[in-house]
Amino acid sequence: KRLHRYLLQEMLGPFFMALGLISFLLLMNRILALVDLVLKQGVPFYTVLELIAYVLPATFAITVPMSLLVAVLLALGRLASDLELVALRAGGISLSRLYPPLIALGLALSMGMLAFNEGVLPRANESYRDLFYDVLQQRSDVALQEQAWVKDFEGVILYVQSKNKATHELRGITILRPATPKQPMQWIRARSGRLVSDPGSFKVYLDLYDGTLQALGGPQGEDLTELQFHYSRLDLDIGGALAQMQGTDRQPQEMSMREINQALATMPSADPRRPHFKTEMHKKAAIPFACLFFMLCGFPLGTLTRKGGRMLGFVMAIALIFVYYLFLSVGQTYGDDGRLPAWAAM
Repeated sequence: KRLHRYLLQEMLGPFFMALGLISFLLLMNRILALVDLVLKQGVPFYTVLELIAYVLPATFAITVPMSLLVAVLLALGRLASDLELVALRAGGISLSRLYPPLIALGLALSMGMLAFNEGVLPRANESYRDLFYDVLQQRSDVALQEQAWVKDFEGVILYVQSKNKATHELRGITILRPATPKQPMQWIRARSGRLVSDPGSFKVYLDLYDGTLQALGGPQGEDLTELQFHYSRLDLDIGGALAQMQGTDRQPQEMSMREINQALATMPSADPRRPHFKTEMHKKAAIPFACLFFMLCGFPLGTLTRKGGRMLGFVMAIALIFVYYLFLSVGQTYGDDGRLPAWAAM
């Protein structure tokens, strides 16, 4: 028992070090985008921390098995390089006696990650989307300042003459939509308007009342078309962030295995999404057992380490992780295409 505790304590530091480092690297792009909300959009810093807390669980399915492999290889590599494994053998203790706690730890983490992926992860993804939408919705209202040209919204420049904070009514609205390859430049004026949100589709609209729309057309922009409207609706988006969240259906990554199974039951047999949904369902069951797999592979590789110690163990961990996730990526591709059964692909 003393040896078991000693080995597990030796793994503790490398595990949390690898977990923090790998999670940070995987989240770097997302963190930079969220920090941009603080610097450019004025979102409170504590809200950004809450968003990071919601998105962090999405990385654990990958980072926990990786970190476990790094921990076992670094721990055993250190014991081997300091000849402590030789000392155990000289004392008549077989290295196989170190296996039970490692197998138990790998199995416990696999079962824990299975429950985590089924229960916590879908809820965290849903909470992240809801909070991120609330932030952008509130920011849309704040961005519409009186008597100022606002350039925060994707593809439009807005001007509001006055804003009633009690009724949220906007008056004297002017909108410029620069020309794109698909549409000419447009100039919109409306007597009044109001921001409207649709949480179900993750959209924010600007409803316009009693206005005119002028559009320049023709090869050289020589044609002017003018339309009058009583009501019109404009889709708003801050920095393209809402467009990334919008979709008609929930993705399988945001669903539990039971919810994916229910979705498959209602899908037609010819639906092209079925292979992808099946692959994701089996992936949610297969990925957690990478913890046990890495533990079973890491122990013999770690005991073989002599010179090089921790550094050699780290290199071996990176190589094994690369091979594992290369096969996983290939299996994902073949499973999504239907060229392999989902259970075999994963």
